Amino acid sequence: MKIGRNGFKEFKSHLNNNTQKQSEEFLNFKNKEIMSCTGKYDLSFDPIVAVSENAAKPHALPTSRKLKKKDLLLVDAGIKYKRYCSDRTETYINKHNKLQQKVYDIVQKAQDKAISKARSGMKASQIDKLARDVIEKAGYGKYFVHSTGHGIGLDIHEYPNISSRSDIIIEDNMVFTIEPGIYLPDEFGIRIEDSIAMIDGKAIIL
Repeated sequence: MKIGRNGFKEFKSHLNNNTQKQSEEFLNFKNKEIMSCTGKYDLSFDPIVAVSENAAKPHALPTSRKLKKKDLLLVDAGIKYKRYCSDRTETYINKHNKLQQKVYDIVQKAQDKAISKARSGMKASQIDKLARDVIEKAGYGKYFVHSTGHGIGLDIHEYPNISSRSDIIIEDNMVFTIEPGIYLPDEFGIRIEDSIAMIDGKAIIL
């Protein structure tokens, strides 16, 4: 996970140091290059690098749309280390855009609550509800269109599914993502994702 986090830091540095407009397609390529340490590591999956309205699609594909100064950018990526996958999503917002900041804060609050309140012995659906309740209370429930997380290991998607329909009991040493999101069609999408492990009954961010 540390290598993956460093990849995100390097990619963000690339964004900050390149003022020319770059397309989603180029940024997707650049993300692969940076995350893999120029081919040293395999990727967990084909990354998602989506600008503004394209980020409103949870599984967006890259386009020729170019990133501009005031745009939002969603990046979902991971690498494999000793065959095990990492998975992380960061969303870089325009902090002068009040709606983007408002939605980002709601998603962050939902993720924080799910991580801080998750306990071994809970059903996966209860962890999903922790995040979903925050978003629904804020009035954006219909825009949270996927489950709160998924197991991660040798494959990028494993059990347990952290969804409203899952009765799986969460146990110590399970590893899964917590990734609430809000997707406003034709405007933008915001997702914040970390991988966590259940250690001594509580969720620890990896």
